[in-house]
Amino acid sequence: MIVNSQNQKKYINIMEKMVAEEVNRQITLLPQKLAKYIKLADVETYALNRLPPLYASSQEGWQFQTKKAEEDYKKQITVGVRHAFAAVQRDLLKNSTPLFIEETKKVSSSDSQEDQSKKYSWHHDRYYRLGSARR
Repeated sequence: MIVNSQNQKKYINIMEKMVAEEVNRQITLLPQKLAKYIKLADVETYALNRLPPLYASSQEGWQFQTKKAEEDYKKQITVGVRHAFAAVQRDLLKNSTPLFIEETKKVSSSDSQEDQSKKYSWHHDRYYRLGSARR
């Protein structure tokens, strides 16, 4: 990925957005008890690794590639995400460490001494949290 001096990406993969939207749609179809154990990032990356990338570096390119994804790859995206959910469900207990880690300190005056130590909070990149998926 190329970034400019302000640390902003110069291009995006339209498929990431399309897959994230489809994952958010399909997870609502799963039973709540199962959905809460599924890592959305695992589903998205599984599907993305089986779909062609569609990059854009301008608004016009974004519109063109979005239209192309909707017209040419809609069915492949749907099927790819369905397969990704099936693959991830087979291995729900698989241990994985997210790429994006934020260390946070949560200190409260009402906490005990040992609770005031550093605590870690794991967050997935916000780009993949489009929509209202269950966690």
